[in-house]
Amino acid sequence: MIKNNEPGEELAIIEYIRSRFPQRHPDIIKGIGDDAMVLRNGYVISTDSFIETVHFNMQYFNYKMLGYRTMGASLSDLAAMAAQPVAALVSLQLPSKVKSGDIKAIYDGFSELSRKYRFDIAGGDIVQSPCLGITITVIGRSREPLLRSGARPGQYLYVTNFLGLAEVGRKVLAQRLSKSRFETAISRHCFPEPRFAEVQAFRKYASACIDTSDGLSTDTYHMMRESRVKIIIDTNHVPIHSEVGAYCQDHNIDPLTFILAAGEDFELLFSARQLPGTIKYPIFQIGRIMRGKGLFILHDGHESALEPSGYEHLRFPK
Repeated sequence: MIKNNEPGEELAIIEYIRSRFPQRHPDIIKGIGDDAMVLRNGYVISTDSFIETVHFNMQYFNYKMLGYRTMGASLSDLAAMAAQPVAALVSLQLPSKVKSGDIKAIYDGFSELSRKYRFDIAGGDIVQSPCLGITITVIGRSREPLLRSGARPGQYLYVTNFLGLAEVGRKVLAQRLSKSRFETAISRHCFPEPRFAEVQAFRKYASACIDTSDGLSTDTYHMMRESRVKIIIDTNHVPIHSEVGAYCQDHNIDPLTFILAAGEDFELLFSARQLPGTIKYPIFQIGRIMRGKGLFILHDGHESALEPSGYEHLRFPK
């Protein structure tokens, strides 16, 4: 677990890379430290890798679902930057068990999203590998990208939709629980939907944004760190979906603790002044941005430091 204001092992490696390769090229507006890099011409570029048993499980995925899920997750980084997709490059790492029809099914999943959001699959690579993996580079364009570093004191913290559903869906499938009670959660896990429409609705009011891929606490920590502000999450304002509540009740888990740690919802967490009531999408005000530094939680009127508890890829042996 990451201590408050103290980078974890994954963050420490990222900071090492950031210091080792400082931004020098005049055409790069934003490099390491955000959901995507930003070029001076308005192009926004991001890369994500997905490895079997780490990001997906073929025991309950089929190959078309795999294509949809990995592309949807990758596109979420563009949505977080308020960018519209232009193209994607796809690298497949394939074990010998994967057949030609399986590869075509993966691309069928890609195709659903490319048609819906009008971008091209413009290249990539296919290699043999001992394990199944997909690496996707997405390219988008934005006139004025939203960065993690734009949160300002006096603003509020907002999130699109409910959090924790994707993790409930993953657990229900992995634990072979009854699917009928958790249909929304399973859909959120298998078919993440990038929030392009939502970001366009709130774009003119927002100054910072990040997608919720690592969990509410960790992604809020990223925004706090890049913006150099104090952020308070108000537990009374964090919405709990009925399926998240049901899963947590079944397993004797505090739903707020679950939501703070649950990742891969691919919703948008953003800072803005008070939003107008005319936005038609579900958006919840869950906290405040203040002067100072650090991540805090307000629970029953008591404010305390919050330790980010979301997913971290790198945990080195001590």
